[in-house]
Amino acid sequence: MIEFQCWFCGEGIDRDDVGAVIISVANLWRWSDNMRDEDDPSQDIYCHAECAKRHMVGFNMGLEPHIFGGND
Repeated sequence: MIEFQCWFCGEGIDRDDVGAVIISVANLWRWSDNMRDEDDPSQDIYCHAECAKRHMVGFNMGLEPHIFGGND
């Protein structure tokens, strides 16, 4: 079985966390200009649903609830 570790808290992510997320990080401008190729550096990070909800709050917005498979 593949094991994933939460970026924020460092704990393992179990399959019963059905709202857990993967976040891909890459260069914004290459993506925006459609200049990315398969060799461009990128990284995926994994988060518990609750950790992402708590930590990923922007200046004037949060993540949309449907990202986590719910309406909360």
